[in-house]
Amino acid sequence: MYEAIDTLPDDSVLMTLNFIKNLHLNDDCDGCGPYIPNAETRAAMAELRAGKGERTTIDQIMAELNAEN
Repeated sequence: MYEAIDTLPDDSVLMTLNFIKNLHLNDDCDGCGPYIPNAETRAAMAELRAGKGERTTIDQIMAELNAEN
């Protein structure tokens, strides 16, 4: 995990930390409790913890998002 964070530019680290801080909130309701990942998200998390899965950089994500415009 630390290796992935070390590869991010400083501004991306701050964005990532803000995202993580807000994961406990559930956007589907007003204060109804902690965020609980669905089965698909839990499976993806387990895959990454096992050292599998595809690594994607913020730059790759942004390029993909910008390509749709």
